[in-house]
Amino acid sequence: MKRLGVAVPLLSLALTGACTRNPTVGVVLPETGAVASYGAAIKSGVKLAFDDAVTSRLAQAGVAVEYRDSCSDPVRAASEAEALYSSGAIAVIGGTTTAEARAMIPVAARRERVLISPSASAPELAHLSPFFFRVFPSDELEGVKAADFLTHNLGVRSVLIVQEDNPYTRGLLPVFIGRLRTGGGTVSGSVNVREEGWETALRQDLSASRPTGVYLCGYGDAITETLRILRSVAYSGTICTTSAISSATVLQRAGGLAEGVVFPLAGLDVTSKEEPVRSFARRYYEAYKLFPDTYAAHGYDAALAVIYALGATSRLTGLELQRCLRGLGDKRGVTGVLSFDEFGNIDHLPSMHRIHDGKVEGCEDLAAPGEERSRQGRLGPLPGRAN
Repeated sequence: MKRLGVAVPLLSLALTGACTRNPTVGVVLPETGAVASYGAAIKSGVKLAFDDAVTSRLAQAGVAVEYRDSCSDPVRAASEAEALYSSGAIAVIGGTTTAEARAMIPVAARRERVLISPSASAPELAHLSPFFFRVFPSDELEGVKAADFLTHNLGVRSVLIVQEDNPYTRGLLPVFIGRLRTGGGTVSGSVNVREEGWETALRQDLSASRPTGVYLCGYGDAITETLRILRSVAYSGTICTTSAISSATVLQRAGGLAEGVVFPLAGLDVTSKEEPVRSFARRYYEAYKLFPDTYAAHGYDAALAVIYALGATSRLTGLELQRCLRGLGDKRGVTGVLSFDEFGNIDHLPSMHRIHDGKVEGCEDLAAPGEERSRQGRLGPLPGRAN
């Protein structure tokens, strides 16, 4: 398969002190294949971060950014990371999915080079290598948030699980189910997307168990396909899904099917007047004529963390960059402070959101019908759309 790597030299990366060689940052993302929509959004954020670093003089001459396509294949992702580290990359931004990150982490560990993921969220990833960092919250936080919201806020007691079978869901589901049961909820049944006859099984389970909630655990295509079935049978209970729905491409494909769906998300409010979010949203729209989604924002922050770390040292080693990433302190990205714990996890907490009247809005205080509900502010137009 033809390699799609492109090396883009930066005109400026303000490293302190003199350097004996110029650093290269690799970027390995799924630009083609099953999860290409996530990779495209992340790449747009990464590129904007490096462009901004040049414009703002945050960075200084000699840094090159080399992009490679994982083709949505974990084996390919690991191979591209290996090639980038071998050619001298001081860090790689990549591991879009849990599967890709899990394949790439051993490569980074063996090379003693940094791997920073914009979006991989399986809890166990953080313990695989001290050279792994991520700017997306762990599923331990997302699963707990979703389950608590269903049981405590909405009073949902019986939940039908609709899931894909992949590393992402295998990490997230045990957390969600455990917390659901702790909160007094029960699992009324489980349907595995992609198994033969799953659509019929879903309709039968909805009719037989009459769950008060459905939890869609998977990526974009599985979410939209399940929503289509739920709408076709006029399901009236609560529909909760994962943060994977927040991709601009997924939201556009789902359209009206996503109305009322709730999901946890540690993202950004594109209508915020606060910096650096305001400037990021403006520059992103100017560059792409689209509103950014959370994956673009996390791509931006992954690149920004590397830029800040490079700017804090003149010693271009994996161990030194690792140390600098752990010491970013109060450096702020567009999704929050770029502060990592001892395992490389970002210190961000997800909050609940929903699609209402075609817009994403916060719904932390949403309550079951008949209970008092706080008024929520709109978070603005759906990402990727000029509403």
